[in-house]
Amino acid sequence: MMGRTRKPRTAKSMSLAWAKLMEQAKASKDDEKCISEAFNEMLDRLRAMDFFGTEGQIDPRGDCRE
Repeated sequence: MMGRTRKPRTAKSMSLAWAKLMEQAKASKDDEKCISEAFNEMLDRLRAMDFFGTEGQIDPRGDCRE
């Protein structure tokens, strides 16, 4: 029987998953590139939905206002 994949649903479980993902990124430049691209795409989608304020002012990558 194959193991179930558990999707992070709490801040604690997201933090644990993130720590494992960062270890994987540190071990491989190819994985680092893939992970960083996916991460930026996720942040771009959130910003497009005004998740970081209407002008992206609280985007964790920096204030997007001009």
